[in-house]
Amino acid sequence: MYPKLKDQLIQENLSNIAAQDSRLAAAVNGSGTKNPNFSIGQGTSSEANQLGKAWVGDGATKTSDGLGLISADGTRVYRPPTPKDSSFATTGVQANFETYNINPVTGQRVKVSNGHLNVAD
Repeated sequence: MYPKLKDQLIQENLSNIAAQDSRLAAAVNGSGTKNPNFSIGQGTSSEANQLGKAWVGDGATKTSDGLGLISADGTRVYRPPTPKDSSFATTGVQANFETYNINPVTGQRVKVSNGHLNVAD
């Protein structure tokens, strides 16, 4: 019974995140392909940071580099706007909204998806 309840709560949490903004909904939904990288749209750096805080939720802590945020359960990471030299970075700056699964044996995070928000101020 507990795993079913836990999964239900996780899905409710993701639904609540997705309901806040269409870009967060895109991050929750993932790419829909085997490629974990995809665009979730465009915004300002202020919007990116606001969405990032919503993405990781209450109880988030800083990532090991001190720049990003990781959710309390370790399954969502926000990396703030950073210059990127890529044809996919249409503005030259992107923020990342990442999703992970936690390996139950090793406790290691395994990346599932990486949504890119193009940032222009």
